[in-house]
This record gives sequence, C-alpha cells and structure tokens, in this order.
Amino acid sequence: MIIGSVRHRGLRRLLEANSPRFLRPDLVDRVRKILTALILAESMGSFVSGTPRGWRVHRLSGDRKGEWSISVSGNWRITFTEENGYIESLDLEDYH
Repeated sequence: MIIGSVRHRGLRRLLEANSPRFLRPDLVDRVRKILTALILAESMGSFVSGTPRGWRVHRLSGDRKGEWSISVSGNWRITFTEENGYIESLDLEDYH
C-alpha cells in the first residue's frame, strides 16, 4: 500500500530519512516492522490476515469510525485511515 500522509513527525522522519530521532527508542523496532508490513501489503485484507496476533489490528468505532489501529506497545498505537490502497493520516499516539 502507499502512504499518502503522515501526521506524526517521528514516523515521517523514519519513513523519509530512516531516522528514529523523534521516536521513543523502545518503540522503533516494532514501528519499523509495522510500517514495512503496511507498505508491502497489497490490501488491508492481506495485511490483517498476515499480521501477528500481538499487533491487535482492528477498526475503531464511535467518533473514530473508519480508522484502523495497530498496537505498538502498552498504550501506544499506530492509527490511520485507508482508502483505495492509500494510507492517510498515519499517526503514532497514546490514545488510552
């Protein structure tokens, strides 16, 4: 899939310059694995079916309906929307 827009500056820097400067060091390896899997996936269906259970990939509901969430560590999640193979508003957040 193609990443269209990134909200989190640490994720943007990691994707553009392979620099983890604005990410917590304990999250970098997991974030890299998740981003690699997202980019290599042909669709959200293939991504979801091929991810480890520990990533807890799921759609959000309520006021965040339409967004996807992937567990990174503890309360940290990668969230985004997906439309026609494009990942938009990619973010790393502590949302609990």
